This record gives sequence, C-alpha cells and structure tokens, in this order.
Amino acid sequence: MALRVLVADDCPLVQRSIREVLESAHILNLVEARDGHEAVRAAGQMQPDVAILDYSMPGMNGIDAARLIRLTCPQLPIVLLTSVAEEYLIAAALRAGIRGYVLKRDAADDLVRAIDAARRGATYISPRAARVLCEQYLQAPERR
Repeated sequence: MALRVLVADDCPLVQRSIREVLESAHILNLVEARDGHEAVRAAGQMQPDVAILDYSMPGMNGIDAARLIRLTCPQLPIVLLTSVAEEYLIAAALRAGIRGYVLKRDAADDLVRAIDAARRGATYISPRAARVLCEQYLQAPERR
C-alpha cells in the first residue's frame, strides 16, 4: 500500500516510531511536520492520501490543524494520535472531521487499521478510547 502520508508530531522519537510502524505495513512515502502550522502547509502543498496529526503540538494542536486542513483538503482522511482518552476530546476530534482516533500507547496495533478505515470513509477509535467514550456516555444523565 504505497500512500503519501503526512505525519505531524513534534517529538522525533514518536515520529521515528510512527515511521517504523508504517514502513512495516509498506507505507513508505512520508512527509513529516513538526507542528500544526507546518502540517497545514504540507497538506496543501503535497496533497497526501492521509494525514496523521499529534494532538499536542506547539503553536496549534492537531484538532485545530485538522479544521484548517479540511478547508483546503476536505476529502483528506485525518487520524489523530494522542495519549489522551477523554470523551470531550474524542467528540471534538470527530466534530472536526477526524476519521481516526488512536492512542499513542496503542499505535503499533491501531495506526494502520485507523488509516485503512479512514481511507474507506469509516471511523476508527482505538478500543481503549472507545471504552472510555462508552463508559462516560453511559454514566451521563439520561437524555430525552
């Protein structure tokens, strides 16, 4: 699966780990960005097949970057990579048009699945994050 993939994360170690996961899946054409602003520019210039955005980046977080990217590349599947599994953040990501929500601790198992799902127009949420989302939803007062 030779895809053009934009990877935005400010941590070189995380970028290297993502590169290794994607290379093991034969996804080799990567462009890397160090922050949200760089990611927005790179998405417009390179027209990737998929973008992977870290949530916590200096200057602009991944959700805000996704909103801006969707203005110029509305069909671009975006996967958010984060260490935070909270209902409010998952909901904000989905409202911003993000199609994949992957926890960093599960990236080795979930990242390629999220990319595949996002490219098909489906939504993928890491199982640990989905569990948190369901638990918090079930604990909320009943809505009528």
